[in-house]
Amino acid sequence: MTTYYVTTPIYYINGLPHIGHVFTTVLSDAISRYHRLLGDDVYFLTGTDEHGQKAEKAAREEGITPQELADRIVPNFREIWKRLNVSNDDFIRTTESRHRTGVEEIFRRSHANGDIYLGSYEGWYCTFDENFLTEGQLVSGNCPDCRRPVDRITEPSYFFRLSRYQEPLLKFYREHPEFIAPPSRYNEVISFVEGGLRDLSVSRLKLKWGIPVPIDPSHVIYVWFDALSNYVTALGFPSKTELYGRYWPANLHVIGKDIVRFHCIYWPAFLLSAGLPLPKQVLVHGWWLKEEEKISKSRGNTVDPNSLIQTFGVDGLRYFLIREAPLEGDSNYSFSTILKRVNSDLANDLGNLVSRTLTMVQRYSNGLLPAADAGDPSFKALLESICSRLPELIAEFNFTRLLSDVWNAITAINRYIVEEQPWVLAKDPGNQNRLNAVLYNSCEGLRIIAGLLAPVIPQSANAIWKQIGVAGTASEARIDDLAWGKLPAGARIGTIEAIFPRIEEKDQLPASPVTDKDVTVAEVISHASIDDFQKLGLRVAEIKTAEKIKGSKKLLKLTVDLGTEIRRLVAGIAEVYAPEDLVGRQVIVVSNLKPTKIMGVESNGMVLAASVDGKPTLAGITERVPNGTIVK
Repeated sequence: MTTYYVTTPIYYINGLPHIGHVFTTVLSDAISRYHRLLGDDVYFLTGTDEHGQKAEKAAREEGITPQELADRIVPNFREIWKRLNVSNDDFIRTTESRHRTGVEEIFRRSHANGDIYLGSYEGWYCTFDENFLTEGQLVSGNCPDCRRPVDRITEPSYFFRLSRYQEPLLKFYREHPEFIAPPSRYNEVISFVEGGLRDLSVSRLKLKWGIPVPIDPSHVIYVWFDALSNYVTALGFPSKTELYGRYWPANLHVIGKDIVRFHCIYWPAFLLSAGLPLPKQVLVHGWWLKEEEKISKSRGNTVDPNSLIQTFGVDGLRYFLIREAPLEGDSNYSFSTILKRVNSDLANDLGNLVSRTLTMVQRYSNGLLPAADAGDPSFKALLESICSRLPELIAEFNFTRLLSDVWNAITAINRYIVEEQPWVLAKDPGNQNRLNAVLYNSCEGLRIIAGLLAPVIPQSANAIWKQIGVAGTASEARIDDLAWGKLPAGARIGTIEAIFPRIEEKDQLPASPVTDKDVTVAEVISHASIDDFQKLGLRVAEIKTAEKIKGSKKLLKLTVDLGTEIRRLVAGIAEVYAPEDLVGRQVIVVSNLKPTKIMGVESNGMVLAASVDGKPTLAGITERVPNGTIVK
């Protein structure tokens, strides 16, 4: 059996998981699942990067230890991967002893090889990205990636002789052109290395949160030397474990284009120095853009994946990300784009096909899969072609073509049903054999389609198999299981339920965490009566004074005129609205909330605001009305 070891980057703990993390991990998961479908022995790793200045600084600001910060943030990554049905086999943390042991050994080997020496570092350093920069890389004096100011650093440092590996790396790239995918990224790396490599600082003297340099504990190992080693430490290196012997070198590192240099230059050089085999391939994907900007924590435009899951479902989000995967370049992201893809492909095409097919089995065959001389419907050859080309499509990471071909098969089955008209055949007992063939062929096509889609939408694919009455799950299927004709006749179909309910687009809805300038997406909510609504006590109020609350970055203390009285409120809007800009503005207030104390200030009501990616947008009215006017 062929082994296949795939990894995500390990994610830094400077914030909660966002859509960028989700894409990389879901993409890696789909690749892992497709290789399992092909029969490979797969090992899938993800984890968290917990050392470095950012973690140390964030913890200090909160008055806690870096370890306490890490222990609070890491469960969020574990939970979101579980919610998204990510099938990772291991989760590595850089604060684990197994990791520290491996990092120390790689450092010792490089030092013994003459590749690490003590020198003095003077140059620019971006604390946020944990990255050393040359003068030419700066943009208007700032970091080119996060746009934050950089620091000029002068201090003793251990250096890695990266310059020694310029020619060995170029030789390796030329002998293994498949090492970096897609080809455009390969060309970028070749050009960078040919331009000359400088020795790399791999320790920090003033930093305390990290793995001490084994030959000089007054220094801490540079976070990238530490983090990259996770790919071997998770397998038990330096011990000769069964996992390491079985899965290293890795088949695939999946990364974003902003960390190409670390994975395609530094990491291979570290491995060559330590005498370890190099990974076989690095897949570099592009960015998701929001209003033409990269979605990232550093730019403050992150998207909460939990809100997307709540609106579009786990498989709706997974399908969109894989179908639109930005592998060659970047892709623009918006809620309206997801909505159209989910409603068109999943609800209208696949979901309706499942429902109509199984409803006909229920109606015309008493809920039993008919035994039939099924013949060869037109879509059989199309499905067999997809299955035969699956290894090639996966090796090329050509998910767009794969999913497009599967949807062509869905369209072909729908066309087949329309042409055969089973509702007409059912009226004449003489057509029973032909009717049985139509029902069997349609169900068999759906069974194979669900198997092909299981790596992308595992939960829904499993539900389709269950409704068809197939034993086992689509997620556990192997490619041989998707051969035509393996659907057992006589099995009773399961309860027919909507696999992908259509998500309705509304012109106006109450404030929701899932909005953008193009569309507001309806969430599934219970209905409220008019009496329930009138209990809210919504009134128009004018802001008379506004001031920041000492010790809080988000809260403002407001006094508002409700027409018959002046109220004091606390509102969490300080990050968006300056106090002086609010005076005289009319807002909508929930006037009958029970008073509560916030940061020592009593609040007698609540100002209404929408939340867009965690940022408030005040609700208001377009024309001025008397203060105290009831909102109804």
